[in-house]
Amino acid sequence: MTGNGVPEDSASPSSGLTAAQITAAQITAAQIIDLERAQIGHDLHDLLIPLIFAASANLQAALRSSGENPFSAEDVPGLLERIAKSDDWLQQALALSRNLLTQIYPPELSNLSWLAAAKDTAARIGGDDCEITWTIDPASPVCDPNWDRDLATTAYRVMIEALRNAIRHGNAKSILITCTPDQMEIVDDGAGFAPESIDPSRFGIRSMKGRAMLVGKTVAIRSAPGGPTTVTMTL
Repeated sequence: MTGNGVPEDSASPSSGLTAAQITAAQITAAQIIDLERAQIGHDLHDLLIPLIFAASANLQAALRSSGENPFSAEDVPGLLERIAKSDDWLQQALALSRNLLTQIYPPELSNLSWLAAAKDTAARIGGDDCEITWTIDPASPVCDPNWDRDLATTAYRVMIEALRNAIRHGNAKSILITCTPDQMEIVDDGAGFAPESIDPSRFGIRSMKGRAMLVGKTVAIRSAPGGPTTVTMTL
C-alpha cells in the first residue's frame, strides 16, 4: 500500500502506468527539468547573449565614432550601415527569445486548437529554409478540441524537439508530419545519423522519450546516415 491506501502495483487511471513506473517517471521528470534548464542556459549563453552583445558593441562604436570627430554627411552611410546591422542582430535575438518562450511553455495551446497551434509553431521553426507539410486523419486526437491537456502538451513539445533537431542538426529542408488515430510521425530529409552512435543520454532523445513516458505513451526514433529520420509518438 502507498500512503494514500493505493496498492503499489496498481495502475494510474490517468496515465496507464503502474505505481512503480510512476515513481520512475517522477525521477525522469526531475531529470527532464534539469536538462531543459541546461539547454535553455546553453541557448541563452551561446545564441541569445552574443546577438545582444554584438548589437550593443556595434551601436557603442557608432556613438564613439560620431562623437570623436565633427559629424559630416560623409559619416551618414557608415552610421546607417551600423544601425541596420544592429537592428538585424536584435531582430534575430527577438525571434530566438520567442522560440525559447515557446519551448518553456506553449501558451498557444490555451488559445488555439492543438492543430492550429502546432502548425503555427512548426511554420515559425521551419522559417523560409525548411518546408513543413501535414497529413491529418480527422479521427486523430490532434483534431479533438477536448484532447487531454497533458497529452496535448507532450505531443506539442515532442514535435518542437523533433523539428529543432531535424533543422539544427540534420539541416533538413523538408519535413512531413502525419497524424493518425494512433500516432504522430515526423519524417525529415536531413542528414540522418547512426542511432547506435548517439549517446542515449543526449537531451533531445531523453526529453522526448521521458515526456512520452510520463503520460503513458512512447517515442521511437529511426534513422541512418544520409537520412531520413523518423520520430514516432504514440497517441
